[in-house]
Amino acid sequence: MDESRLSALADALRARERIVLAPPGMTAAAVLVPLLFIGGEPSLLFTRRASGLPHHQGQVAFPGGRHEPDEDGDLATTALREAHEEIGLVPADVRLLGPLDDIETVATRFVITPFVGAVPWPYDYRASPQEVDAIFTVPLRTLRSPDALRRETWDFDGRSVPIDTYPVDGHVIWGATQRITKNLLAVLETLA
Repeated sequence: MDESRLSALADALRARERIVLAPPGMTAAAVLVPLLFIGGEPSLLFTRRASGLPHHQGQVAFPGGRHEPDEDGDLATTALREAHEEIGLVPADVRLLGPLDDIETVATRFVITPFVGAVPWPYDYRASPQEVDAIFTVPLRTLRSPDALRRETWDFDGRSVPIDTYPVDGHVIWGATQRITKNLLAVLETLA
């Protein structure tokens, strides 16, 4: 994805009517959806959340977290601050392209605003051990392949629930992160 494709993605994100959620009693949060190029191939950067965290332990995620109104001017600032804290990504090194649709987490009652950002590669990404167990990348072609998205049935407290997943290299991308990824892929399809 060259400069013209990044500009086209930014234009597409700006022009689309995105879903904005603000249900009462939910906690505002933001994530950075890091888009990078490894050997010229577009990829996404993911993290695996540390097992000691209070929410979503061990799950694949994008860098992000709770909006701190006293600290963050807006949700984009939240996403950049959290990416800096979690993976050592300096905010000035991110080219924000725009937001995707808001996503709700049902169990933990967060409303997440995802921000797509072009980030450098190679880069000295460093996982904060308190928050992140692993940092890994996945080529977009892997996520776009016909067999990438799978529907599985998982057991949640005795209830069988259908869950859409992207199983990749021993990681399972599911939940809000899967929905954010799918949303980005849908926007990228409009550029093809």
